[in-house]
Amino acid sequence: MANVYSIAFTVLGVVFAHCCLLVWTAIVLPSTVERARRRIETRPVSSFLVGLVCCLLTIGLFAGFSAIRARIVPRVDELLQYLSVHLQFTRTYNDAWILTNWFVWPLAAPVFAGWIFGGAGFSQLFAIRARALMRDDRPLLGLTYGALCTSASYFLPFVGWFVFAPIVGMISVGAGICALLSRSAAHGAEHRSATVRRQEPILSTP
Repeated sequence: MANVYSIAFTVLGVVFAHCCLLVWTAIVLPSTVERARRRIETRPVSSFLVGLVCCLLTIGLFAGFSAIRARIVPRVDELLQYLSVHLQFTRTYNDAWILTNWFVWPLAAPVFAGWIFGGAGFSQLFAIRARALMRDDRPLLGLTYGALCTSASYFLPFVGWFVFAPIVGMISVGAGICALLSRSAAHGAEHRSATVRRQEPILSTP
C-alpha cells in the first residue's frame, strides 16, 4: 500500500510541476509560445516530423556516447585524480562516471526546450478554444485548464502512454524547436535590416 501511495503522489507531483512550468512559460515567454501555438494549429504534421527527427537524433547521440563512455570515464578519472592532488579536494564515490554523464545531458536540451514550449503552445491553443465555452472570459483559468489537461493526459494508461504521449509529444517538440529557431531567424533579419538602414546614409552620400 505504501508503494501505491508513493507512486500516486509522485505522479500528482509531476503533473502539478509540469502544469506550473507550462503556465510559467506561456506567461513569461508569450511570443515564442505564440509561434509554437500557430505552428501546432497550422502545421501539425510537419511539426510531428521535425519532433520525431530531433528525438531520433538525440537518441542516436546518446547511443553514440554510451558506446564510447567506457573509454572516456578512465580519462576523466585521471583528470580528477590529478586535480585532487594539486588542488587538495576530496573526491566522492564514482565521481568520474557522474561527471562524464553530466556532460552529455546538454545534448537533450533542444528536445526538452521544444517539449516545454510546444506544450505551452498546446495549453494556449486549449485556452483560446475553451474561452469560447466559458460563461466568463478568464484567460488565465483557460490556460491553467489547458496545461492541466495536457500534463495529466500523458499519464492515462495505454491511450495516454502509447497514443497521446507520442503524438502530442512529437508535435510539441517540433513546434517548440521551430518556434525557437524562427525567433533566431527573426532576430537575424532585424539585425541585418538595422545594419542596412545604418549604412544607407553613407552609401547615398555623394
